[in-house]
Amino acid sequence: MKLFCFSFFTLFFSTHTFAQELFSLEQLDSVKVFTSLEDAIKSPLEVYRLELKKQKLKEIPEEVYQFKNLQYLDLSRNKLDTFPQQLATLSNLVVIVLNRNSINYLTESIGSLKNLVVLEASNNYLWEIDKAIGDLRKLEVLDLWANRLIKLPESLQEIKSLKVIDMRVNPVKREVQEEIQEYLPNCLMNFSYDCKCY
Repeated sequence: MKLFCFSFFTLFFSTHTFAQELFSLEQLDSVKVFTSLEDAIKSPLEVYRLELKKQKLKEIPEEVYQFKNLQYLDLSRNKLDTFPQQLATLSNLVVIVLNRNSINYLTESIGSLKNLVVLEASNNYLWEIDKAIGDLRKLEVLDLWANRLIKLPESLQEIKSLKVIDMRVNPVKREVQEEIQEYLPNCLMNFSYDCKCY
């Protein structure tokens, strides 16, 4: 009985500790990639990277939210038009890729993804980003290429970790670009000058 209890608690705590480990971007490049929900559901605690590209999704399948260890989620090239509030429950996300959808607003839920390092949302219809994005204090890369943004929230200046922002092919006026560069002097920014983007 004592041996059983010891084995149980050893397994529990080692699993619990492992579940809390956040991988680096380099490590996430080498973990197993799940590309179907059918396979992922068979071992939900082992799903760290999930890619559901080009599946014509109009909403995120409910099954995705059971992958509590998920750290890399790629939903690019689908038909999503909203940023679901429920995404905030995936608190271990380090990378989220939302390129080539139809999302028009990044809601305040984005601010709950505290471990996010990379946020890609290029080729959407974004016209506004909630100021809660300033809560992403680990964010390093923000890819917003080809949207409809005319400004960025000033709360971004709270993110000292930011290294790169891609704002090309957005109708951001030159004076606004200069303002953004002023409050993020250490961040590499890419803009399109005098862009008649849409």
